[in-house]
Amino acid sequence: MECVLFVESSKALVELCGISIIERALRTLQICEVTRAYIIADNAPALTEHLRNPSPQRAQVACVFSEPPRDGQLRLVARGDSVFDPRLFGWLLARETSTVLTDAGKFCETALARASSTDVLHDEKSTVLDVSEPSWYVAGMRRTLRPYWFPAPNESQKHSAEHAILDAAQKGTLDIPALVHAPIETFIVSKLCRTSVTPNQLTVFSNIVAWGATILFASGHLGWGIAVALIVGVLDGLDGKLARVKLETSKAGELEHFFDVLFENSWWIAIAYHLHVSGKLPNAFWFLALLLIAEVFAGLARGSIVRYFGKSISELGRFDRLVRLIGGRRNVYVWILALGIALGAPAFAFKLVAWWEVATAAVHWPSAAWALWMRARQSAR
Repeated sequence: MECVLFVESSKALVELCGISIIERALRTLQICEVTRAYIIADNAPALTEHLRNPSPQRAQVACVFSEPPRDGQLRLVARGDSVFDPRLFGWLLARETSTVLTDAGKFCETALARASSTDVLHDEKSTVLDVSEPSWYVAGMRRTLRPYWFPAPNESQKHSAEHAILDAAQKGTLDIPALVHAPIETFIVSKLCRTSVTPNQLTVFSNIVAWGATILFASGHLGWGIAVALIVGVLDGLDGKLARVKLETSKAGELEHFFDVLFENSWWIAIAYHLHVSGKLPNAFWFLALLLIAEVFAGLARGSIVRYFGKSISELGRFDRLVRLIGGRRNVYVWILALGIALGAPAFAFKLVAWWEVATAAVHWPSAAWALWMRARQSAR
């Protein structure tokens, strides 16, 4: 697919969250697998100079500063000096006929058209899609997230525009510790996005710090280890949020969850090892096994809901959202262990963590079974 961008250069060069609007537009196009952008601008040299530095996030989009050929091909048409949620472009590109995108009846400054943007606006055969009508639930974000779009803001509007981008990068249905972490992460990302720090660099840094906690736990420095683990709770959310804010997602970033599982389980193993060899909890490995087995069962229940419903188990209902707040997760366990270590009862805290995961799995299984049974009943009708 190709695209036509109409650009007022002074507006397109406005910077939001560390990148210009035209840079954001081209990164959005690459995410949507658009390979060529015809840029019609009032000041092409200024844009050419601005885009001279290479960027892997737009490297697959060839920029041509001219009008497209009038060959009747369907092309995405948009303002290159406006900000669009990538889902809006994706929604349009999935169409096979001329389509206009509106928001409660207002033209969104983007469409799928043949030859030029004016064709689609005056074509009675064009389909009209309204952004305000669909349910925009995003499984990966665990929330209903309405797509954002807005023209280049003036200086007084920049804070609100950046807030909209930062807010859209925040995942929903968080546990209690994550509710505390979220505003801290957003503040840090609002500063990091203006630097050259990349999400992958943050992932590496977070993992190095996390494995430092493992060493501290295994060597018996539980207090220092839990302090580092609390810091990791914030660090671990920065890379994904920065990637979403600056549109720098990558295949390498998708491996983050795998590495999270590795260092997370290394913490429980290291703590169990210390409690066992120190004699504070001789049967610590029994509780470790209980924790890990319960995690597997809870994961199977959560995975079944994602597979058949396309959403998190926490989104099934109010009760499940409540379970998400306090249920067994790394952040919750770190807080339990922190309290236990502060009170001089690390062994009791570790046992509580194991049984907490058992309780979480015991709650998830009936909830998942009920949801799947109701789904089967509805399918049978």
